[in-house]
Amino acid sequence: MSVWRGIDASDPARRQFESVDRFSIQQSRLAYRMARTFGFSGVIGAASALSLPGAATLPEYLWSIGSLALLAVAHLLLARHPHGLSVVAVYAVGIVCLAVVGIATGPTPDASASAALVMIAGWGVGCIGAVLTSTWAQVILLTYGVATTATIATLLEANIGDDPALSAPVLVTLGWAVTTVFGVWLTRASPRVMRRISSIGYTYLIERRASEAEAQRHRDARLLHDTALATLTLLAHGGRGVDEAAMRDQAASDRDLLRRLREGESPSPRSSGAYTLTHTAELQLSGTLEAVKARFANSGLDVAWHGSGQLGLEHARLESFILALTECIENVRRHAGVDEAHVTLSDDGMVVRGVVTDAGAGFDPETIGRSSLGFQQSVIARVKDIGGTVRVFSSPGAGTTVVLEVPK
Repeated sequence: MSVWRGIDASDPARRQFESVDRFSIQQSRLAYRMARTFGFSGVIGAASALSLPGAATLPEYLWSIGSLALLAVAHLLLARHPHGLSVVAVYAVGIVCLAVVGIATGPTPDASASAALVMIAGWGVGCIGAVLTSTWAQVILLTYGVATTATIATLLEANIGDDPALSAPVLVTLGWAVTTVFGVWLTRASPRVMRRISSIGYTYLIERRASEAEAQRHRDARLLHDTALATLTLLAHGGRGVDEAAMRDQAASDRDLLRRLREGESPSPRSSGAYTLTHTAELQLSGTLEAVKARFANSGLDVAWHGSGQLGLEHARLESFILALTECIENVRRHAGVDEAHVTLSDDGMVVRGVVTDAGAGFDPETIGRSSLGFQQSVIARVKDIGGTVRVFSSPGAGTTVVLEVPK
């Protein structure tokens, strides 16, 4: 069964082929398991009918139960090994079972024995109708199975009553019809289900692409904020506090970064300056902090470092933590109006913590808007992405303290 023919190769739904293949396998398993259930119903019904008094003598009853047990084993194999040979095995064992029970119950079976024969022919064997509805070849085999079992039941005179509705051909055909209707329903429902799977997959793909695009937009915004915009801010303030050589190096680094972006590269977010194009994960923590210290030493801000020099975070999370910490110090340099800041690092085994404190102008934390790119994206979003939190304590004229906490 292939409802995917005709789908254009550029359609995102093509990505759902693997899921559809798995669904087709599950559909086939369901059909074979339902065939087993129908078959068991026939076996149990026949065994119950033969257990009624007068249906058969004890030796004949035991032979009949043995053949029904063999048919039940065939049903188990049908569900465990869903294959055409398993279908043939059920049919063959079912015919043998019909013959054994027919001989055991004699040429004129009573109502209970007739019911047992009908259950075997219509359900014990007819159960395979649930898996013979997908192709024309299977339909031909289905027709053959109905005809042979109905004929055998008729020859064995398995009529439960004188009413034509209770005759063997009618009851056997009815059993086959029930299993076949289920198989047809399952076959016809599959294309609709797969189309819905395709629709859901397509919708998910669009939403995922939109989320990825939004995340990339935020990463690009952080990148530009921490690189070229930081340099432009220094230029706007006349490069105050930064020596000329450091300014030239930083501008050259930004120019190289912008060129790479223009040529289609996707560098990971880095801060501005030559030191920033080295992957933080490739540096030891002490080297990373020394690079940060060197940057702000050249920018006119005196940063006093306190606490642990070893933070137990894996490289990717450590990088984001250092970048957020660097942006907090950069905010002191830009906005606090002081030339000194204190940074305290600690690792208590559960949480890695960074505290940036200054005695500068301060501000009202409530004024940090969601659209504030500098703090919202370069600090809060970065720390949040690695599972951490950011707390800000400040008031106008009383300095600022920013606490970054990342669980290990």
